[in-house]
Amino acid sequence: MKTRLAIALIIITTWSCQQKPKLMGTTIKVGESITHELEGNPTTGYTWQYKAENPEIVKITEEIVSENKDGMVGTPSKFKYKIKGIKAGSTQILFTYQRSWEKDVAPAQTDTLTVNVE
Repeated sequence: MKTRLAIALIIITTWSCQQKPKLMGTTIKVGESITHELEGNPTTGYTWQYKAENPEIVKITEEIVSENKDGMVGTPSKFKYKIKGIKAGSTQILFTYQRSWEKDVAPAQTDTLTVNVE
């Protein structure tokens, strides 16, 4: 039993270390907005969090659109981020999909978006 558990942990760890962030980029003008959507399931405790490398370049607002009907657990949701150009420059926004209470655990997924504002 311990051997099977150890093998399962090795496989999971190896798989999670191989997950590479998706890297995307876009260019917008000052005052323009784009929407960046990510799939998630907040009923499992996982949510997307974000951090902009240069937060003065963009303004980010979040909307979670759930397909949850009548309190169903396990229903997927869309995390929609409206990203508005505030001033000229470039910034990378790192999105991490994790549980907020798991401080020493690597994110289950990551996504990186580079935004150039003209």
